[in-house]
Amino acid sequence: MNKTQILIALVIVSIFGVFNTYFDVLEVFKANSPEAISEKKVRDGEIRQYTRDKRLKTIVNYDKGIKHGTSYLYHDDGETVMLAIPYNQGKREGTSKKYYKNGKLYAETAYQNDLLHGPRKLYYTTGQLKAIINYGNGNPGLGTIEYLLDGSKKNDNKILATKAGNRIKLSTSKACKESKFYIGKLIDETFFNVMHPDLKSLPKSDGSYFIDTNMYTPSYLKYQDIICHCESKQGNPIILKTRLY
Repeated sequence: MNKTQILIALVIVSIFGVFNTYFDVLEVFKANSPEAISEKKVRDGEIRQYTRDKRLKTIVNYDKGIKHGTSYLYHDDGETVMLAIPYNQGKREGTSKKYYKNGKLYAETAYQNDLLHGPRKLYYTTGQLKAIINYGNGNPGLGTIEYLLDGSKKNDNKILATKAGNRIKLSTSKACKESKFYIGKLIDETFFNVMHPDLKSLPKSDGSYFIDTNMYTPSYLKYQDIICHCESKQGNPIILKTRLY
């Protein structure tokens, strides 16, 4: 083979290399094109997931790639349901149920349009009702009730107001974690949202929240609610309100 033939051969090999690179790049573009992505398999119907040792982990129902129907999460045994959540076109809708490892009901939680809406009920391992918390569009509301293991109702918590000079000191009748006090209105007179424009946070001094009567006159206080948002020892949201006269 003379020099001219060798040169021609090298040019041909180079050209084939360029074409191969071009086709490789072209395949990458094809794989990531909208047409190719749309051809990928969309989850539909019941999809099950298992642990490495073949214990059932989840069952999720889909409608054209969107959660629809009841989804299940299982305890480590792969047999006992831990959580059952109903979905309607990707949003939680209806009553979800959570269970202890022994299969007893732990909680029933009402949802509407993917938000907590309605009562949430908690239970002891014995099956005895433990607490009821009310929600409206994701916001906790008045009327949280907690029960002792024997079924008796715990005493209601209340806002206490003690006057000291030009201040009214605020507290609760029972211990309440992370208590915060506000003046204003609840949503629908029932539900608490810290971002609601009708609420104003009250100041705190020496570890206590208070109302300055130089700022809020008695006539004004007759038409505004004093609201407390806190957490019970069980970890449940507590919403309290009162009106000062």
